[in-house]
Amino acid sequence: MPLKISRKALAITSLIGVITLTLFSLLALPKLTTQYSLKQFLPKDNALLKLDEKSRQTFQLSEVQPFIITARVNEGNGDWFNQSKIDDLKQLTELVANYPGVRTALSLATVQGAVSSDEGLSVGPLLKSIPIERWAAETSANPLIAPTLISKDGKTASIIVSINRLNTHELTSLRENLQVTSSASLPFANVQLGGTPAVQTDVAKLLSTELRNFVILGFVACFIVLALIFSNFSPLLISFVVIICANILVVAVMALVGLPFSILSTTIPILTTVDVVSLCIHTLLRYAEEKKASPEVSHEELVMTTLRAIFKPNLIASTTTMIGFLSLLTTNVPLIREYGVTAAISIVMGWITTTILLFPLLLFLKGPTAREWAWAKARWGLYLFRRSGIWTIGIIIVSLGLAFKGHSLSWSARLFDDLPQNHQVRLSTETIDKELGGMIPVDIEIDGGQDAWNDPKLIARLDALSSDIRNTEGVGSVVSLPDLVAAASFHHSRLPASRNSTAEIFFLYSLSNESPLKNFLNADSSKTRLSVRTQDLPGNKLHELVQELRSKTEKSFPEMKIQVTGMGSTIHALNNDLSHELIFGFWQSMAAIVVVLVFVFKSLRWSLVACIPNLVPPAALLGFLAISETPIKPSVAIIFSIALGLAFNNTVYLLARLRAMQKNTKSGKLDIEKALWLEGNPCLISSLTLLAGFSVFMASYFAMNRIFGFYMLLSMLAGLVGDLILLPTMLKSCPWLLGPLRWKKEKVMATAASIILAFVIISAPLKLWAQGLPTAEKLGQEMSSRFSTKDETFVAEMKIIEADGSSKERQMQIWRMSPSKKDHSMMVRMLKPADLKGTALLATLKNDKEEKWIYLPSSKQVRRLTGESSKGGILGSELSAEDFDFNRDSSASTTVKKEVEVKGGKYLLVESDVSASSPNYSKIVSYVSAKEFLPIKSECFDKQSKLVKTIEFGDYKKLPGNKFRAGTIKIRNVQNKRGTDISLSDIKINQNLKSSKFSPKALSDD
Repeated sequence: MPLKISRKALAITSLIGVITLTLFSLLALPKLTTQYSLKQFLPKDNALLKLDEKSRQTFQLSEVQPFIITARVNEGNGDWFNQSKIDDLKQLTELVANYPGVRTALSLATVQGAVSSDEGLSVGPLLKSIPIERWAAETSANPLIAPTLISKDGKTASIIVSINRLNTHELTSLRENLQVTSSASLPFANVQLGGTPAVQTDVAKLLSTELRNFVILGFVACFIVLALIFSNFSPLLISFVVIICANILVVAVMALVGLPFSILSTTIPILTTVDVVSLCIHTLLRYAEEKKASPEVSHEELVMTTLRAIFKPNLIASTTTMIGFLSLLTTNVPLIREYGVTAAISIVMGWITTTILLFPLLLFLKGPTAREWAWAKARWGLYLFRRSGIWTIGIIIVSLGLAFKGHSLSWSARLFDDLPQNHQVRLSTETIDKELGGMIPVDIEIDGGQDAWNDPKLIARLDALSSDIRNTEGVGSVVSLPDLVAAASFHHSRLPASRNSTAEIFFLYSLSNESPLKNFLNADSSKTRLSVRTQDLPGNKLHELVQELRSKTEKSFPEMKIQVTGMGSTIHALNNDLSHELIFGFWQSMAAIVVVLVFVFKSLRWSLVACIPNLVPPAALLGFLAISETPIKPSVAIIFSIALGLAFNNTVYLLARLRAMQKNTKSGKLDIEKALWLEGNPCLISSLTLLAGFSVFMASYFAMNRIFGFYMLLSMLAGLVGDLILLPTMLKSCPWLLGPLRWKKEKVMATAASIILAFVIISAPLKLWAQGLPTAEKLGQEMSSRFSTKDETFVAEMKIIEADGSSKERQMQIWRMSPSKKDHSMMVRMLKPADLKGTALLATLKNDKEEKWIYLPSSKQVRRLTGESSKGGILGSELSAEDFDFNRDSSASTTVKKEVEVKGGKYLLVESDVSASSPNYSKIVSYVSAKEFLPIKSECFDKQSKLVKTIEFGDYKKLPGNKFRAGTIKIRNVQNKRGTDISLSDIKINQNLKSSKFSPKALSDD
């Protein structure tokens, strides 16, 4: 009696414990996220990707892909070459550019250009400088605009929205704002949102919906199977409780450890459900078997006998399945590794939850009653045994044939064919692909040595190559250095004829905001880039196209080093390599499972024999993939390892029963017929449950999941053939495979080691107190007294350092005059490099009215620069005017925070809120010497309050009148990894410069 009470008390305790833990786990579910990215299937630290990253750094290309808003004018509304439509487009572009998380927004209405006219040289929005009647002709002939910003027919326009690195929540919020704002702003057009971030956010949302559908459909499918197996209600209730608890616990663990739902891990609820139901079915049918064999035994004893008998087979089956998923950890792809970990967690949690809950649920509920067909003996096995040899040979021959056919797999996958048909993001992607220059970027980098691309002859050869590539089938658009040069040319010819003319055009670009030149020419003019966008071609055709582009480039520039990067040149190659690895990685799973089974069966021979029937699923997969010409992707290749782990389930149950029966006979004879007689139907039924569960993937939004579901069903059917037909007939025909041998049975000993990783972060807040600090107003007065002058002149040497370490140097003479706070003039004359010597720039600001002129020595022209004022870096550097404008009347809110000690010196920490007055920054934190009131460092934060730039001032020189100037200025942009070093010399102040010095006429005076 005490023992019975103890069992019931333990059962109640375990039930309450699991239910309580499940309820608490619900609190973790809101932390769960969904993620989707094209790069999720890319390996880390790959040589191709490192080459790609190096090219991005060289040409300052953003790693974060943009949103692309597409707007096609509705039928009957004409085209985009209309002033009111362009005004609406401009207003929308400027509105979008100010959204949190957006770096820039570019459209046909705001694209910058340089147009030469009688009034001067206009630098600003291109359409402002062109008559309306010429808009269509000018834009369609400009590769910088068409077809990227406007389609060839003029009916579809795009806005390219470059963004900062955002988390999933920020990305989703921005995507919703862009969609709503764009649709409302352009009522005359069909507006869609595309680009990689749109794909990412839309698919993530669909994943959430799909996850819900999978859970519901999976439940329904499994309960239909359970209702067909059992005639009473208790098995359904038992399975329902176990499924609910297991799924909640698995999802809670994912949320707590930060594992998101990806396009792969949406399978986790189904996997958990079918795994749990399979364990329940084997256990419940075993109970029915034990009850039939011993009807006089009490319900409680039957429960204990069943759990003891089924514990080991359930554990082994779960272990082999888990090994199949853990084999995915050998890949170097974060998404697949995460999926392997997540799936392994679900299998382990499913087994633990099932094992714990089955004890109290079976104990307190009425025992399961199986329908007659379910617990009946597997009589169909008798037919197999009559012709065992034929079945064995037939299956082996078919499997070998399918495996041989698998050598001709299809590698013609497209990148975006997984997107749901007729969904908004798919339609937008197709619009971009067909009408707006293509979706797949391919970059061709040409290295000709220092200053090579200042040579107009090389630029002309590159122009010819660009035209040739534009006419290549499959290419959507091409933009290259000659296109930028031609767009800014102020000479009679399309391209410049001399190095000086070329240098002047490059200089002109350095004056514009966010100069596009940096994306096509590196710092020392040694490397240039052709930006090619192709259509979303099948992988093999895209590979052929990339090779053709490489060949054309090498033929045009045989003396130069050619390098091809970009998604089009890397992603299919990487996916194919990964797919090969995953397809043949099932051997790793097989080896790991063999090791486990050696310990289970205490025989290497038994564990090797167990592998034979499980070669049927991968052979079938290879053959059918080749016959159906299904394009191979990692999401398909991953099935091989998963299917192997699941296929071993039936093998384990069948051989475990056979091994137990062998131990009970003195002769050690294998009773294969009886083993199949007893285990055949339970294995068949559990397999039907798996089939029912994975069949829900056929209702997926995504072609990837539908293909995954189909081939999972195929692999499980092949596993049934291997386990329930090949294995028993093979053992019947060849009993010596597992029968007694004359030599002594081998014993295999192994040891396992585990590594525990720990990471400890210790932080202690440091409190600093400052007393007697000056007010911001007092500090401002002190600093102004040390820096403000009426005029000054100096020589500046500027070194612009790119992210890849390359650099270019410039030397210039600068004159500045500021007679009042609202009257500023500055002249810059280039001294070096030689091909820019004499080029001069004049900028004046009077009563908030800014004017600019430029002198071009190659043509002896002084031209007025019209258009919008630049807010970018000075002369292409990381230094902007607001970084050290000491004379301006700022509306910033400044606070002296505290006094700090840096390298033995005392400094005032000053914070200025410039969000209202600065176009670039939200705040600036400065370190000012507490004694001399000279700044030594400034930290500039962008509009998202993230550090963007640091500026260090050093080598201060004291000038007459107790004025100071920094001899060196070092600017480092921590976001784009660029830098600028400036050294000032020959500084002279308050020289009584005349206003005539700052006139357009004075520009041409050498």
